[in-house]
Amino acid sequence: MKRFSLLTVLAVFFAISLHANVISFYIVETGLSLESEKHRSSSLWEDAFMDVFFDAGFIVTNYPMMRFESKPQGSIINAAGFDLAEAQEAGIDYILVAQLDYSNPSNGPDTVSFFVFKVSNHLIIYEKNIVGRNFRHERDAIEELRKIVLELVPVISMI
Repeated sequence: MKRFSLLTVLAVFFAISLHANVISFYIVETGLSLESEKHRSSSLWEDAFMDVFFDAGFIVTNYPMMRFESKPQGSIINAAGFDLAEAQEAGIDYILVAQLDYSNPSNGPDTVSFFVFKVSNHLIIYEKNIVGRNFRHERDAIEELRKIVLELVPVISMI
């Protein structure tokens, strides 16, 4: 019984001392009708973020997708009305916004922009734009999107 108690105390101590970063994902669709359903490609991106960062040891959450009929002007965080102070109070360390810009609802996004915010200092610490792609099969899309998202893990892990 003593051995079990000691192991339990040690396990709790190590669990408390190890702090996994909390990252929250926010998908923003632009160029689609406000009335249409969530685009399948956007869901695949969201799933890729959740899977890759969870597998990398992060605690992951996501916010509901947001949609603008056109690309917002200025900071995406301001355009989305995102409250970084509230995120900090909730214990979120990083926010990753993926802005998916569509021109044709039948295709995937034309461009994808990534913005990584460090919540504690309210600054963008990383930004990247890539050209979107269309995939013949969803399985190919899932594999490729995970590879793209995996490139973002070291950016956040090194900070």
